[in-house]
Amino acid sequence: MKQRTARQIAMAFTGSFLGAGFVSGQELMQFFAAFGPWGLAGMVLALALLGLSGMLVMRIAKRTGITEFDRIVLPGEKAPFLRKLLSAAFLIFLFGVTVVMIAGGGALLEQLFGLPTLWGNALLTVLTAAVVLLGAQGVVTAFGLVVPPLIAAAAAISIWSLFRFPVGALFSMPVSAENPLLSNWFLSTVSFVSYNLLSAVSILVPIAPEAPSERVILRGILRGVGQLAVIFLCILLPLLLFRPMLQDSELPMLALAQALHPAAGLLYGILLFGGIFGAALSCLFGVTYRIGQAHIPHLSGWKLTAVLSMLAFAASCAGFQELVSTFFPICGYLGLFAMAGIVLHSVRLFSKGKKTASRS
Repeated sequence: MKQRTARQIAMAFTGSFLGAGFVSGQELMQFFAAFGPWGLAGMVLALALLGLSGMLVMRIAKRTGITEFDRIVLPGEKAPFLRKLLSAAFLIFLFGVTVVMIAGGGALLEQLFGLPTLWGNALLTVLTAAVVLLGAQGVVTAFGLVVPPLIAAAAAISIWSLFRFPVGALFSMPVSAENPLLSNWFLSTVSFVSYNLLSAVSILVPIAPEAPSERVILRGILRGVGQLAVIFLCILLPLLLFRPMLQDSELPMLALAQALHPAAGLLYGILLFGGIFGAALSCLFGVTYRIGQAHIPHLSGWKLTAVLSMLAFAASCAGFQELVSTFFPICGYLGLFAMAGIVLHSVRLFSKGKKTASRS
């Protein structure tokens, strides 16, 4: 079995949170920047919780060899109905992310080239479905190739903007009325952590058994948290300092890049489109693969892909900003149950380990 290094674990951890919503700035605008300096407090708390959750998830997978989402949350063979419900909720989440990414692609093409949003949504839907039908097993690798330059571009734009634009006044707002689902900085942070954990589980769990030890996992997670902190700060700071200029944009970081220079906007837009396409592709492929394993009669691979793609396109018409403000918070609150299950499973494993050690 291939051995995973701490560096590989760190890259997987960091990359699992860098969806297009994150790097475009829309997620961080709604979940953190809306609360002014309290958003920075939320960032620190989010990094701590994400690091702890990632460590717990990988430790469970390492000790037990479990790679199924439902069995990570609910250990043993009890509650089969609840286990199926968890699996269904996970599929809905993956499909929902596909919808959000398609909407983000439409918003991007409109902001970048003036293409009508529906046309952009349709284009990304067709491209995603076509690659899934061709068999996109290498989608995660492709997405990994897009993320590093996208991160570098975000950092460069952030630093450049600090020297180019006047800094606005910061208002302390621990409570915000902008989104009733994200009423204060603490609830917003916890919601952000729990729905991002749902995304991370599908990436971190499969590689955990390949780590040589839990010490290597710990080093990888700590390094990953450090990387994520740098990226987080590079995107959140401009959103806080130039909020009046960016708050009405569906893709704030793209708007910032365009304000700096048209060429910077074009480059960042191309990289962002690659990130959006990779995220949509990986999620749609995951949904079709898992549903396909159920062997539903009269629903072959291409029919399933076509049906899901049409449903995703229809749902994406709600708009990127609106979907981020509703779908992600709702998934975040539902994800709290999964977080509680992961913590309880980890405590159970720790207690079992102590009892075994005391008997020997």
